[in-house]
Parts: sequence; C-alpha cells; structure tokens
Amino acid sequence: MMQRLKTGPFLAAAALSAACSADTGQPEAGGDPAMPRPWATGIAGTATLEATSANDVFLSYVWDAATDSQGNVYVVDGGEAAIFALNPDLTQNRQIGREGEGPGEFGRPAQVQVLPGDSVLVWDSQLQRITVFPPAGDEPAYIQPLGTQDRGFNVWKLTEAAGYIARSSTTYMADGSDEGSTRTEVLRHVRDADGRVADEVLFEYPAAEALVQRGEGFVSMAGHPFARNSFVGLLGGARVVHASSDALEVRIVALGGLVETAFSYETTPIPVTRGELDTAADGLSDAFGQLLRDGAPYVWPALTGLIVDDRDRIWVGIRKADRSTTEWAAFEADGTHQVSVDLPVEVELYAIRGDRMVGVARDELDVARVRVYRLP
Repeated sequence: MMQRLKTGPFLAAAALSAACSADTGQPEAGGDPAMPRPWATGIAGTATLEATSANDVFLSYVWDAATDSQGNVYVVDGGEAAIFALNPDLTQNRQIGREGEGPGEFGRPAQVQVLPGDSVLVWDSQLQRITVFPPAGDEPAYIQPLGTQDRGFNVWKLTEAAGYIARSSTTYMADGSDEGSTRTEVLRHVRDADGRVADEVLFEYPAAEALVQRGEGFVSMAGHPFARNSFVGLLGGARVVHASSDALEVRIVALGGLVETAFSYETTPIPVTRGELDTAADGLSDAFGQLLRDGAPYVWPALTGLIVDDRDRIWVGIRKADRSTTEWAAFEADGTHQVSVDLPVEVELYAIRGDRMVGVARDELDVARVRVYRLP
C-alpha cells in the first residue's frame, strides 16, 4: 500500500528547482561527491523510464495516483470529478465516476487507494465519504461517510486493523481572528465502536508553512516555495509513517498513539540562491513576493516526498545539490538502507509497487504526464 500526503508549497518548490536545473546533467544515483550520504549502505541503481501517458490522457493538475497488482494506474485530477483508469502502458482505459452526489458520483475526489485484492477506494473531500469500487468495476461496492464532525482532508483505510486514518488541519479564518494561533495538522483514528463513531487523535504536528498577509478584518495566504511540509504513509496496514521535509527523520506512529523514531540521518543544508529567491518571488504577487524576500535567507527542505511500497520499504525523496535529480532512497523500518535511484527533479512520485515507480511530471508544454519508471 502506498500513500503520500500532497502539499501545494512542495510542488512550487519542485517546479522551481526543476526550472533552475534544466542545463545540468544526471549523475548516478546519489552520486554527488560534495554531499555526504551517511545513510548510503545499500546499492545505487538506475531507474529506467518505461512509459509516459499519451495525448489522449487529458490531465490538468494531479492530486493523487495509485497502482494495482496488474500495473493499472488510477489518477485523481483536480480538473475532473472522476478517476482516470490507465492501462499498464499508460494508455487510457476509462474514467470511473462522474460529478454529482449519487452512488458512483463525486463532489471533489481527493485521494485514491488500492486495497488488497485490487478494489479501488476513492476519498471525496467535499462529500466527506468513501466510495469503494470492485476490481475492474465501475459501480460502487459500498459507500461510507466518514461520520465525524472534523472534516478530513485525506483519509486512508487501514487494511490490518479496523477503521481509517484521517488527516485534518486548523484553517486560517477569513476575518483574521486566528492571528497568533499556531496552525497544526492532526492524524486521527476513526472507526466504528459498538455502533458509534470513535475518533481518537494519534499524532499532531505543525501544519505546512504559508505566506500570510493580514489586514483590517481579512487574511489571505499563498504557498511558500521553501516551506516545511509533512508526508504521511501507511506501514503494514496498521501503523502510520510520518516525516517532516526539513530533516531526514522518519517516525512510526502506532494506533495506540505511541510514536517512535524509525531512523534519522544528517543531511547537508542546501541554501536557496539569490536567483532562486528572485524567480520564486517574481512568480507571486507584489505583496507576497515582498513577504518572501523579507523572510530570506532560506534553505531548501531536505525531503521532497515519502512513499511506502508493497514490501513495506519506506522510500524518501532526498534533495540534492545538483538540482537536476532527486535521490529516492528505500529503507527498512529499522533504518537499514536498501537501494537508491535518481529521478528527474520534476517528477513527483506517488506510488511504488513491485519494480514500478509511478509519478507525474509536466512536459515542455506544461501538460501533466504520468510516467512509469522500472526499478533495477
């Protein structure tokens, strides 16, 4: 089972980093002699591009993607109230669902999860409900509201325990009354308990940083291109994996709330250059651009993502100084490094299953394309 938490500010940083690295080469996995890699006890391999989605797959802004045991890929696109089902070669098979509130319909699909046996679970953040489709089926097997007062932004079904993991977050208040408060994100265990909904907080951590502008009775915000973000995954179907992008440190959270550090390694800070700062600021409004410049200097977040694969290896995307590639390193839960491969920095990775890595990148025309890489 593979899941990762989608965060807008990280995407801006990835896109900026890609723009600043178009003229650099692609070294071997992790092969940057200027950057110490204390975790690197495993092998360095090469991931080979196997397939790219064609022009008949019209994607605008991908929110999530997952893959089943047959290699089919399911994509949540921000511009569609449906799920794109792609064949293993990334040609389009069909679309699952449509806009609406009835069975098999979505208000705003936000997340897709492939369950054991290849059933497909879709989380609808607008309707706050789960829809599960049978393997290769277009009619829902069942529909279930989350049943809690706190809205879930992401929801994962536990496969080796009862219930779901839901992520919720404190929000900015439109009237500006939240000034001075600390924004947090919360992971909760939601399940049925003798006919009632039990909703228990498992883990709380700082919310993603943002650029915030306040005035008389209003607040507006924009994504911070160099912000700290968090990544979440499921380990073994009954535990949660969490990492913050500002350090190579991965935590495992049990359903009882016990938090332990799975592994932690030092990384070398990568300063944001003046050119990178100017490029990011110029892409914002004048007010937000000035806010960004006022907060300088910055360093790039150490991590770009987290994926748990079907072998329960924890993959983390580690930022590199050369800007052209990201090192994706796989660790066992005890921190033992297994393998690293480099992917182009513009690829946002969503799922790893078997020897296939599923990601998304924008082409030269700024069109989102699904890509599949083959692991060594």
